[in-house]
Amino acid sequence: MSSNILIVDDDRQILEQLQNLLKIQGYRVAFIPRGEFLFSRLEKENFDLVLLDINLPGKSGIELLRELKAHEAYADLPVIMISGEDERTTLAKCFELGANDYIRKPINEIALKARVRTAIFTKKYQEQKLELERQKALQSRMSMLTAQMNPHFIFNALNSIQYFLMENDTSAATHYLSNFSGLMRKTLENSTRSYISISEEVRFLERYLQLEKERFHDRFDFEIQIELDDPDFTFIPPMLLQPYIENSIVHGFKQIHYQGKLELTIKEFADTIICTIRDNGIGRKAAAELRTVKSHKSIALSNTKARLEMLNSIHNASEFKVQINDLEDAGRVLGTEVLVSFPADLH
Repeated sequence: MSSNILIVDDDRQILEQLQNLLKIQGYRVAFIPRGEFLFSRLEKENFDLVLLDINLPGKSGIELLRELKAHEAYADLPVIMISGEDERTTLAKCFELGANDYIRKPINEIALKARVRTAIFTKKYQEQKLELERQKALQSRMSMLTAQMNPHFIFNALNSIQYFLMENDTSAATHYLSNFSGLMRKTLENSTRSYISISEEVRFLERYLQLEKERFHDRFDFEIQIELDDPDFTFIPPMLLQPYIENSIVHGFKQIHYQGKLELTIKEFADTIICTIRDNGIGRKAAAELRTVKSHKSIALSNTKARLEMLNSIHNASEFKVQINDLEDAGRVLGTEVLVSFPADLH
């Protein structure tokens, strides 16, 4: 991708010379003859470098340099001063104000190319370094959020084991504990990874749902459908769907007097993976009314929402989304539907 350079100079001959030399090198070049137009021009387009003449009509190059470096949006924009003078005091002032380099008139072609290349390379290197640090910070935060979901998951599972023991059903408790330990190992493994394959996620969810089915005494059935060409090489952030599935089971199937049904469908549409979680539970409104603590808020769901926001930040996009729909027919509650979507090209 070629870089954008803005030249600020009132000397047409210099402008034409700079423009020709820089365009040959593959740069995109724009120019303005007076400093009064500088900020309005910068607002219209992103530039990687400004070549700024010191001796401009009206505001001088030094005044413009001072204003540029004082402006939050342009403080890091590289500036090379163009000088027709051989005055060290003037150039020293420019460097003091934050100029990156300078070139003298008449323009030396070799010096121009070298200094422009260095200024732009340094800018892009710093931007990449800052972006890498930002990505690392976000990934660290993501790992923390994922790790926070493990204690929540463990707590609910241990409650189930405690229930079986209180019912004096040691056989069921032993069986549940054995399956739970295998699932927990997989959970801890996955929590250290940014993405896992859809196939791995589905195997994890099948084991999780089977445990929950035992915990709720077969109060519900579940079905998982994968409509993907290659689920082994289509990826998803680990533990992204589990909190929504858990929410459907724990709250949607609370106090139902019929057989619950949970369906998970994963398909691809327009380079987006869409995961649909649908249950025939009591609905969000009734579930909220049944909660004993009105101020209760699911930690897992809150963390998942934060993870989606983090993922959007990491990818500089808004493709990680969740949408929750109440399923109704003529005012009769049919259940809840959760749509989780994310890019199909994660790796």
